[in-house]
Amino acid sequence: MSTATPVPVPDLEALAAEAACLLDNAPVAETAGAKLSRLLHAYLQGDVLPQVERAVELGIDPTPLLAVVSDVLRLYADALARPASPR
Repeated sequence: MSTATPVPVPDLEALAAEAACLLDNAPVAETAGAKLSRLLHAYLQGDVLPQVERAVELGIDPTPLLAVVSDVLRLYADALARPASPR
């Protein structure tokens, strides 16, 4: 019989702080961009982190979920940093 590999427990406070920093420092327009940043931050806190905590409780590695969310936030920040190319 094989023994289960322990699931790494992510530092959720550090993750939330890193995501908040990313969203706070993303260059955005004052109105629509700021609202979108707040919505993304609320999504992270209200939807993503509870799923991560639940996965850890069940012994499931939440790394793939966190990687996807991180990639999406990074794409968002990168898109805001680059001006749209004229068409």
